[in-house]
Parts: sequence; C-alpha cells; structure tokens
Amino acid sequence: PKTVVAAARRAAGSLELQRLQTTGLRFSPNPTGVKGFIKKGVMAPFGEPSREGSLASVMKLFGRENSPLDDEVYVPNSWQGDEYEPCAKEKAFLKDTTKMKRATVRIDEILSFEYMQYVGKTMANCLRVEKRGGQSLMKYLSRVKARDSSFWVMTITAEDDEDEKAEGDKEAPVQHMLLVELYNQMRVLHQAEGPHPRRWPRADAWRWLQEWAEQEGLVPDGPEGVTVGPYGNYTGELGPWAIERCFLW
Repeated sequence: PKTVVAAARRAAGSLELQRLQTTGLRFSPNPTGVKGFIKKGVMAPFGEPSREGSLASVMKLFGRENSPLDDEVYVPNSWQGDEYEPCAKEKAFLKDTTKMKRATVRIDEILSFEYMQYVGKTMANCLRVEKRGGQSLMKYLSRVKARDSSFWVMTITAEDDEDEKAEGDKEAPVQHMLLVELYNQMRVLHQAEGPHPRRWPRADAWRWLQEWAEQEGLVPDGPEGVTVGPYGNYTGELGPWAIERCFLW
C-alpha cells in the first residue's frame, strides 16, 4: 500500500506539471525542431553547498528563508562575483556520497506562461512576475511569442530506491538546475542560469548541458559572442565550452 501511495503522489506531481504546460497562454514549440533531453540512472548530489550549515539555514528556522540576509551568505559562483571561480567547497559537495541519489536528468521546453511562472518562482529568477513591473519577464515573453527564443528548464528527479520504497509516501525530490534560453534559428545557447542566488551552472549541470547541445547540434556562442565574458579572461587556448571564458547571461 505504501508503494502505491508513493506512486500515486509521484504521478500527481507529473500531472500537475502537465497541467501547467497545457493551460493558460500557450507557446508554440521551437520552430527548428530542437528536442528535449532525458538521461536516466545518473548519480547526482541534491542541494547546494552554500545551504549547508550557513546563515541561510539559521534564518530558515525563524521563518526567514527568503531574507535579504541570504545575499550575505557566500554562495559559490553567485551574484557576488562576475567571473567563474573554482571552489573547493563545491567540488567536495559534488563528490559527497551522502548527498547522492540516483536521478533522471531532464531538459524540457517551457510551453506555457503558467509553467514559465512556475519555473520563475521555483528558481527565484526574472521569469516570475516582479513587483517592480516585470520588465525582464515581458522582454523574454516577447521573444518567445515571436519565436526568436525558446526557454528550457533542466531538472534532476530522484529515482526509486529501496530506502524510498520503505518510506513509502514521500514524493521524489526534484531540483531545478538551470534555466536555459535558446536562440532558435541560430541554435545558440544564450543563457544558462542556476537558481538564485547561483549564477553559473554547477559542474554536473554544465556537462549535461553539453550532452544536450551535442545531441541537438547547439552551440554555446554565436555572432554576438554571447559566451565571451567582458572581463578579459578569454584566451585563444580555451575552447568554446571552457566555463572560465563563459558569461551565459
């Protein structure tokens, strides 16, 4: 019975996402035929290293999870810097077996305004309606409606294991890893943004993004040079997927 309840809850979660994708203002699929990405059986750590034993965790205890003080907590490769920085804490987190779960990686196209809002709220980024007027959202919405751009979301979802089956009624953990903007006609990956306050992709998300790009014939830069950062770090020795030269913004 517990496994039946667990399966029902997981199915309900999937149906809710389907509902979000198919209600309200609908977006046409990208006109170039780019497909999504699914990779099963991946071992991936859930969570973020910045949230382990940090001030943000303490504030959460007092019901202040979205406190402005969160911005004072050091987060690797976040809004506090404009260049990618190698981080020993992050590398250790990505290898921490206690955080690992067998998971399915997905990259799905956002096909409705409802789902765009859901992703924006979940990742706390500029796809959500903003109190200051939502100018960023309207800019992106206009690009989607003109079919110049399509937006995609990368998630990892924990797969069933024996411990979860024993616990029975828990929903599968889902973590939103990246919001991606694709310039449709150029097949250029223009933006790849992690959930706030993260800015650059995690190393594992960066690999999965490259796998999707290889599968669909996408490139991380184009005539605009959108991945070349403005801070002088690019040298000819770095390849197009070297994250040190990227500024996917």
